[in-house]
Amino acid sequence: MITDAEIALDIRSAQIPILPGRPTTMWTYGGTFPGPTIRRPAGERTRATFRHLLPPTAGELTVHLHGGHTASADDGQPGGLTAAQPRSLYCDISPRLSDRESGNDLLIAPGAARTYTYELFEDGAPERAAFQWYHDHRLDRTGHNVWRGLAGMWIIDDELDAGLPLPRGERDIPLMITDRAFDRHNQLTEPFGPAAHAPDDGVTGRSVLVNGAHLPHHRVAGCRHRLRVLNASNFRSYNLELSNGRSMVQIATESGLMPAPVKRRRVLLGPGERAELIVDFRASAGERVELRSVRRRGGPDKLGSRSYVGPLIEFRVGRRRADATRVPRTLRPLPAWAAGASPTPERHWRISIGRGLRPAWLINGRTFDAARADAFPALGTTETWELRNDTEVAHLMHLHHTDWYLISRNGRRPAPWEACLKETFLLDPGERVVVAGRFADHLGKFVVHCHMIDHEDHGLMSQFEVVEPG
Repeated sequence: MITDAEIALDIRSAQIPILPGRPTTMWTYGGTFPGPTIRRPAGERTRATFRHLLPPTAGELTVHLHGGHTASADDGQPGGLTAAQPRSLYCDISPRLSDRESGNDLLIAPGAARTYTYELFEDGAPERAAFQWYHDHRLDRTGHNVWRGLAGMWIIDDELDAGLPLPRGERDIPLMITDRAFDRHNQLTEPFGPAAHAPDDGVTGRSVLVNGAHLPHHRVAGCRHRLRVLNASNFRSYNLELSNGRSMVQIATESGLMPAPVKRRRVLLGPGERAELIVDFRASAGERVELRSVRRRGGPDKLGSRSYVGPLIEFRVGRRRADATRVPRTLRPLPAWAAGASPTPERHWRISIGRGLRPAWLINGRTFDAARADAFPALGTTETWELRNDTEVAHLMHLHHTDWYLISRNGRRPAPWEACLKETFLLDPGERVVVAGRFADHLGKFVVHCHMIDHEDHGLMSQFEVVEPG
């Protein structure tokens, strides 16, 4: 784990032991998969330098702190066309754009390095504690680059979270769930290609990994633990459940602590989503308890809506231990702007699919253009937007720049675990959500896209630009 204010990580190839036998060649941050977990205090500036040591054939890279409130230049912009990537099969990118217009001036070329500055402040106060992650975000290549290994976890701590009687230290466990496909030599397959276009472009793997290990086990004491769970898969969803049938208590989403905890038997996480769960192992002393994914109940039987079925990680529970932790009845109140947000959308983002031999995903009838923004919210304002899925495939919509308050889902009040701040939203076919966000601190362009990453690479991305009021 890295806790320094100045961070330097090489993006390089490494041999990673995942399956029995030969190690797997992966692209990594700092030589590990997942990349090193970075943990920093809210409100303290962090500078992270990434040096691109992969072969020139990897092309340019970029690093996005997913969930971070960052300046536009430090947000991991996808960029446009370059000599290494002269065309896009799905996005509407002009080859005549300047480096600044396309965001190419923000990319990391092979052999070069870039330093990202994260202030960890938002709207005049230290950023809220949250479980975030970092990954590549290059135009047309995000799915491939993340599949190769470019992903790591990031935790922000703050005084409010630290003052709660929650499990800490070795009982605070971050878990990254991914799936991958391997050949008979334990090497990653290359499931990407021009034939995998919308709507049949969801990449999955037969092997599900937790923190880079296949079906791992972890020894825990018989007491409460805090599990921070991230779904970093390209396409697959997980419907989390404990094998002993006991409930978990959700205390946080990807945007940090919820207003109040919610007791749950199952927790559905789509790609990019996170949940923080308190699991009480006191009654399971001496037992083995699986965290597994089960079939989703009541959801549509559509592509992207079906959850994985199978074990994820086994907890081997030791002796029962005295436990002074507890889950408070209240956690973190909503910010004042959320309570005053209008329920009426000012902007609509409609997901559809194009036509032709190689159709692209579309937002409001258009694919991504690095030089175009489709909304212009003013700095210091709060806006309400509607996200709508008019396709027969599920999507996970992620909005950069800020956290968003979920006002309604399909015209109804959201479930308790969604009536809070989030930044990634599952939209089954035909669904719509209304969300509100506040645009503080940073001007410039930020993207809206599907975090089923192949969909993003195949056109399902747009931009908004935060502008000066007036």
